[in-house]
Amino acid sequence: MARLPELKPEDFDEATRKLGERIAQTRGGSIQGPWAHMLRNPELAARAANYSDYFRDGLSVPRKLALLGVILTARHWNAGYVWNAQSPQAKAAGISEAAIEAIRAKQTPSFADPAEQAVYNLFSELYGKQSVSDATYAAAEKALGATGVVEILNVAGFYSIVASIVVTTGVAPRPGQANPFS
Repeated sequence: MARLPELKPEDFDEATRKLGERIAQTRGGSIQGPWAHMLRNPELAARAANYSDYFRDGLSVPRKLALLGVILTARHWNAGYVWNAQSPQAKAAGISEAAIEAIRAKQTPSFADPAEQAVYNLFSELYGKQSVSDATYAAAEKALGATGVVEILNVAGFYSIVASIVVTTGVAPRPGQANPFS
């Protein structure tokens, strides 16, 4: 149940409406979910959108690894809205359907790609233990490089923010989509 009503375009001043339109262009064509809440502070929303856009277009790590991090974060936080928005993109980027389903079901996936396994192990320890062992870190750095590790941890941080907005304010999955974690 929604705790905070989503802002609608008719609620925006002209500058916020234009910002909302810019944000919507790369997020399904409309402002909904966490973005409809972030626009309560347009400066925050603009900065968050720029940060989010960088994950799509600017990272040195392959997009599929960033998306793997996103869905691991969505699952950790039980953020169904984020999961429904991002898991199809993860599949399209090359994460196997079997791995995605295992993550959704809180089972251990199998990865052929050592980089995917390294991201999974890194996030599993980070979220499960709130720490990362030296061995897991070394494997992640070998697979991703030092810059890639920092980038993938930024994905974890940003999508934790998005997931916390979704979970705390009660953002439901989009109309016609079920909660993937029920």
